[in-house]
Amino acid sequence: MALWDIGFRNIVDVDGQLLAMDADLIDPATLLAKANRPADGQLWLVRAGEGLLLQARQMIRLNQDEVLFFETAEVRQAWEPARLAA
Repeated sequence: MALWDIGFRNIVDVDGQLLAMDADLIDPATLLAKANRPADGQLWLVRAGEGLLLQARQMIRLNQDEVLFFETAEVRQAWEPARLAA
């Protein structure tokens, strides 16, 4: 049985953890809670290696044709010095 057969339409990645979502719109706090992260933490949308900080009330539109990648502030801070050294 495929994920879309049981109601999940969207896949996202939060800190390397794949999550199936049935919603088309989600806010950062809800996404963080589903990923078992503190709901008041910072969330970054990552595209082509660049991070975009999401605002607390900013709605995120999920797309069935694309996996969105997110990082929390803790993970982002851990790899920033390594990126600068390269």
